[in-house]
Amino acid sequence: MGANSTKFYLVRHGETLWNSQQRWQGSKNSPLTELGIQQATLTRDLLAASPIDLAYVSPLQRATQTLDIILQYRAIETTIFPAMREMCLGNWEGRTRSEIAISEPVQTRYFRHRPDLFNVTGAETFTQLQLRVVAGLDSLFLRHSGENILIVSHWVAIKVALAYYQKIALRDLSQLDDPKNAQLITLSKDQSGITIS
Repeated sequence: MGANSTKFYLVRHGETLWNSQQRWQGSKNSPLTELGIQQATLTRDLLAASPIDLAYVSPLQRATQTLDIILQYRAIETTIFPAMREMCLGNWEGRTRSEIAISEPVQTRYFRHRPDLFNVTGAETFTQLQLRVVAGLDSLFLRHSGENILIVSHWVAIKVALAYYQKIALRDLSQLDDPKNAQLITLSKDQSGITIS
């Protein structure tokens, strides 16, 4: 990457109460656990020496809480960015994964192995999610050329963005590892293209 590269520090939020309960969250809120706070603190320390010009964050509580920890000792302008909120999961939200696996086995299988076929009442499709997230990230690439931007988001939102920039079809999304809680992923863009690390 050249000197004029634009760098995004993509971070998934720390572990939440509903993560620990194996409960689907989607667009609903759930606070960080003690482990989630520790995870976010480790990411804060990992980024301590990295230049950050601005921060963008999903409006959901678990993301804003994670961002607050990461920026605990830094005065950096922060913008709530709805494009990076998590996938809305409709009537799955608030219910346990085991409950949904029993009541909706086909859609549960689609979610993991054929996301292009996933279709649950009140939920976004993976295509809708990817269009929303990528449009948001592309707008930030244009707006902040040459800058270093911290973005705190979510599991599926980050994963579909990584698939898009690596030219992986949604039906093959399972080829990518799930972002771990508070994991830091760097997305850099310059005239030669996009690099993910």
